[in-house]
Amino acid sequence: MDTVSLLKCLSSADSPSGYEDEALKAIEENIKPYVDSIRKHKMNALIAVKNGQNGKKLGIFAHADEIGFVVAKLEERGFLRVEPIGGIDPKVVISQRIKIFTKQGVATGVVGFLPPHLQKDDQKDKVPDYNDIYVDVSCSPLSEAVSVGDICVIEGRCTSLGDRFAGKALDNRASCAALIMAASKLEIIKNRADVYFIFSSQEEIAGPGAVSVAYELGLDEAIVVDVTHGNEHVPQMPPIKISEGPVLAVGPVINREFYKALCDVAKRHGVRTQIEPTPGRSHTDTDEVQLTRSGIKTALVSIPLMYMHTPVELVDPRDVEETARLLALASTVNL
Repeated sequence: MDTVSLLKCLSSADSPSGYEDEALKAIEENIKPYVDSIRKHKMNALIAVKNGQNGKKLGIFAHADEIGFVVAKLEERGFLRVEPIGGIDPKVVISQRIKIFTKQGVATGVVGFLPPHLQKDDQKDKVPDYNDIYVDVSCSPLSEAVSVGDICVIEGRCTSLGDRFAGKALDNRASCAALIMAASKLEIIKNRADVYFIFSSQEEIAGPGAVSVAYELGLDEAIVVDVTHGNEHVPQMPPIKISEGPVLAVGPVINREFYKALCDVAKRHGVRTQIEPTPGRSHTDTDEVQLTRSGIKTALVSIPLMYMHTPVELVDPRDVEETARLLALASTVNL
């Protein structure tokens, strides 16, 4: 399986929170050859199962949604206003192309900005917010089809940068790719537990996508796979580096027994890992999944990523591959 081609396929899907269908279709096509069954959950999640031997249930989660926008108001002369779905810094939106999904097709708009020649002195140092941002769809053939409630995404293009890969929605499609690749490795590595690969919804808006599936399945253990900030300098935290392998979280919301088991299996098989202290909430689906029913032993594995929540998120495909190897090996752990 070619990692870059898989990342490009998944990154190119447009699927903001609550509208994950395009991403889930691409995921299903890629994972179907490697699992025993696959089904859609009513909370717009995809569940792919690889049967095991010991009757235990291991859930491996990656959210399939991405950040985006919703059309909030139509203005005069072909302009409209948007509100963010998930956390998008308005500075990122300036001078971007926007895809608006109307009932008649995809309309294209642009977020313009006043040229520096025309800006007044008090405007030059002002950081724009969503009150200042307008999407211009006046030149789109479908401008009249745009309605309040239509969803939008920033138009992103995938780029290979040497050994690294940049594109939109790698938070969390890089993790989705790792799950698909882990499923392919279970053709060789014999999983003991039944492995449920769960591609969940609505994580970017702290929605119920993952926890609703965890509740229904009655899992024994769970691994949440997400991304974390790579190559950033945070004085009180250890450095997390791109190209240095998957990141294991440790802290109150992480089951200590499961964390140790993952560390041991990684060391035994030569999977290079990094450690990230998580002193409180992880701000991932881990926080809710571990509380489901009477509690699920949950671990958090992250892929280092730069430029989070922008159209140019960047990962090293080798980190995705090593994450997949760790996830496949995790299915052999007995707790």
